[in-house]
Formats: sequence, structure tokens, C-alpha cells
Amino acid sequence: MRRRKFLKYCSGILGSVYATILAVPALGFLFSTLKRGQQKERTYRLTRLDDLEPGVPQRFTIIDQRVDAWTKYPAGPIGSVWITKGQDGAVTAFSSTCPHLGCVVDYVPGDEEFFCPCHAASFQTDGAVVGGPAPRGMDELKTSLKKVRGEQWVEVEYQKFETGISEKKAIG
Repeated sequence: MRRRKFLKYCSGILGSVYATILAVPALGFLFSTLKRGQQKERTYRLTRLDDLEPGVPQRFTIIDQRVDAWTKYPAGPIGSVWITKGQDGAVTAFSSTCPHLGCVVDYVPGDEEFFCPCHAASFQTDGAVVGGPAPRGMDELKTSLKKVRGEQWVEVEYQKFETGISEKKAIG
């Protein structure tokens, strides 16, 4: 093999290795941005079914690790939900975030309704808007019951939604 041909061959191999080294992080970045646009929804086991009093909403804080680009934060509160057990045992859950501007919605036992203190929006216990500037009712979350060691546990698929718009649109 001639020297010139050998150098050409080695240059081609080194160029391919160099291009691969540059392509791997670039492709990783591209796929991570595509993945980031997908909705993140996760199931959380929050309470035993027997611990819920029928007809009385109870608030539960969602604790999880938050990831912001490359930074992972320790587990902490990322949101909260209101869970209600009906007289028939059916369970409903609503995000505690007001669909108007994202303030935290509280429950007023005397009025038997949810109330947002930021702009006086109020909601029935089924999440429907009673009054105020909220563009839609409270955001209902999927729930399921799971039997663990003989006890029924309530699980909620927690996710966040855009505020200030009339349609319920999940955000990632």
C-alpha cells in the first residue's frame, strides 16, 4: 500500500470517528427536545380508600423529584389534588390549581364548594364553575383503586394543564 493511499484511508477513518463523536450528543439533544414536548403524567398512590370520609374533599400534596433540563432537584411538592369519595364509594380527583391563573383552590366546608382566593372563582364539588373569571371547571384527574396487602388505595394520574383557556390542555 502506498503512503498516500494509507494516509487517505487513515484520514477517512479518523474523520468518521470524529463525526460520530459529534453526532451522538447532537442526536441526544434532538431526541430529548422531542421527548420533552410529550406529556408527563405519573400515577401516585395517595391514600387508603377507608381514610376518605364520604362527601368531604381532602387535599393531598404530590411529592416527586423535579427535573429541569439537566438539573435534578430533590423530591419535594410539585402540586396537590382534591380527592372526594362519593356516597357510593366512587372516587373523583381534581387538580388544586385554578384554571384561571394557576392559584391554589381551597375547599370551603360551610359553603360546600371550592374557592380560589386570587380572583374569587368558585366551583361546585363536582368541579363545575359557579362564579368568577375561571374559563372552565376544575381539571379532573384520572383515578384508580389498587388493592395492596388487603387494603384499597386511591391512585391519581397527576398532570398539569394550561391556565387561562377554556379547553383542558395538558402541559409537559
